[in-house]
Amino acid sequence: MFRVALLLVAAVFCGACGSPSASVRPKGRVIVLTDSLLAAGGCDTVRLGRLRSGEIAVSRLWFENRSSRPLVIVGYERSCGCTSLAFGSEPFVPGAAHAVELTFDSRGERGWQFKPVDLRFSPDGRFRLFVEVEVE
Repeated sequence: MFRVALLLVAAVFCGACGSPSASVRPKGRVIVLTDSLLAAGGCDTVRLGRLRSGEIAVSRLWFENRSSRPLVIVGYERSCGCTSLAFGSEPFVPGAAHAVELTFDSRGERGWQFKPVDLRFSPDGRFRLFVEVEVE
């Protein structure tokens, strides 16, 4: 009887978990991508606040796919070496969100910074992300 109860409890917990990607809920900044936004080359701004010179800011962003097809981040271009992105290369289907880690290194920077980062999505999508920060 104890074994049967234990198996039932284990089955309930396993069934409630689902797949790892289905259970991940984006926390933090979510940028919604649509077909028209990607075709037109949409943009958004991430404000990182104030940093002291030499500090490194890291921010996690989520791109939510509300387009009609799966998307893949295939690369990015930046205006300087102070910004970088880390992301996975796996496709994310409509309705799913994909995490991206944005890093800004303030070494050598002073004053108000407004840096563009151009992301390329497959198939045929682009998105410009502006990074705004004040370096003291």
